[in-house]
Amino acid sequence: MADNNNNNNSDIFPVTVHRYPGTRKPCAFEHTTTSPTGGTQAQTQTPRNALVFIGGLGDGPPAAVPYARAIAAKLSGSTYSLFEARLSTAFTAFGYGSLAQDVAELAALVAYLRASLEKERVVLLGHSTGCQDCLAYAAASGSDGSGGGVGDVDGFVLQGPVSDREAVAMDVPAADLARSVECAAAMIARGGKDDVMPRDLLPEGFRAAPVTAYRWFSLVGVGGDDDFFSSDLPDDKVAAIWGGLRQPVLIVPSGEDEFVAGHIDVPQLVVKWKKACAPGIASDLSGLIPGANHSVDSPDAQEWLADRVVRFLAALD
Repeated sequence: MADNNNNNNSDIFPVTVHRYPGTRKPCAFEHTTTSPTGGTQAQTQTPRNALVFIGGLGDGPPAAVPYARAIAAKLSGSTYSLFEARLSTAFTAFGYGSLAQDVAELAALVAYLRASLEKERVVLLGHSTGCQDCLAYAAASGSDGSGGGVGDVDGFVLQGPVSDREAVAMDVPAADLARSVECAAAMIARGGKDDVMPRDLLPEGFRAAPVTAYRWFSLVGVGGDDDFFSSDLPDDKVAAIWGGLRQPVLIVPSGEDEFVAGHIDVPQLVVKWKKACAPGIASDLSGLIPGANHSVDSPDAQEWLADRVVRFLAALD
């Protein structure tokens, strides 16, 4: 919750809002720790590259998570500025969206950054479910370079990649979760994928806004469209996900993520994901963020993360 003390200037920070072409009136927030792109004041530097932050379920810009500002500050004076994408699935709208919808909106933002702002490099940084957006974007861009309107980016940062399916299972009895998944599957089978799930079949934390049968199955069904990071994925699925990446990727899970069950060996998962990538794709800077919870609230953890991100970006040049 935000501090209501009006004298606390740490809660006041400038951004430049970019409206760009799209079917859902999209916009992006550029953190103006450096001279903003397209700004009107005298500029000593216009960053020629863009780092695009994509939040997780329920997040919305600007400063969807605290470390976005920490990274923006670390980038000050560099060739990058930080943009936060405001997707139509932001805040509580995730329940009736999809990764495909996010990818289409991100593709429009990437096109705007390339064509209108003349950015040389564009890197996507996903937090939590934003990591799923990154991998879905990579898959949509096509291994042969033809992405059907989804333009290539120059790299990916995956912060806090977790399995929604396994995270929900931590708090929901197995029988209740199975019942909700079966209901979603039945609704989809009879042509009701866009129908809203019965509230009483959803966990308490998912009842504040509508969730469609499709999105619920995507998030918590085995093999759903959002099922990228589950620890029980078969090896062929892991190989298909990570082996298809053509751009460098930095993998930085939180070291003390409250949405990861205790029996899951996250360091070993990172090793597995890196091995599944083609040579030279997975950054050697990848690793768990020491002492970090899911949203990296600790200042020390934010500093560690920001340093890794800056070093990863520098290695792309």
